[in-house]
Amino acid sequence: MIQAIESIRRSVVVPVAQDKAFEVFTAGMTGWWPSEHHIGSAPIEQIVVEPREGGRWYTRHVDGSETSTGYVSAWEPPERVVVTWQIGADWKYDPRLVTTIEVRFVAEASDRTRVELEHRDLDRYGPEAERMRETFGAPGAWDSTLAAFAGAFEAEA
Repeated sequence: MIQAIESIRRSVVVPVAQDKAFEVFTAGMTGWWPSEHHIGSAPIEQIVVEPREGGRWYTRHVDGSETSTGYVSAWEPPERVVVTWQIGADWKYDPRLVTTIEVRFVAEASDRTRVELEHRDLDRYGPEAERMRETFGAPGAWDSTLAAFAGAFEAEA
């Protein structure tokens, strides 16, 4: 029996309303996503999360090339977005690999939102599953990505 690989769960609280947190996380990803976190051969020009179920999640690079990350599998503003992460252990897009990232936006007050991220289905990496879980669980992965997201609101203040 294959042992299930535990999901990565991270959260951050941001000092904005739930709808604003959702909007910045999805439509404003270019402004806060860590610039070193991409699989293209050129720097990031724009990160696009098409705002609908079935929409693409991809990066357009300054040289005009595009790299896919995955697809939107649930679009429920302002509470929840679910996207697929289809980047293999070799850091290339793999249409056959489907892991899931669910992001929930929980209003704690009118101007305070807890953002909860879960990256699951890591067992789909097969023999690389535990290594990838360690990679995604490391401080430079989802922790720093959510910290960068939270930093987008510090810049506004």
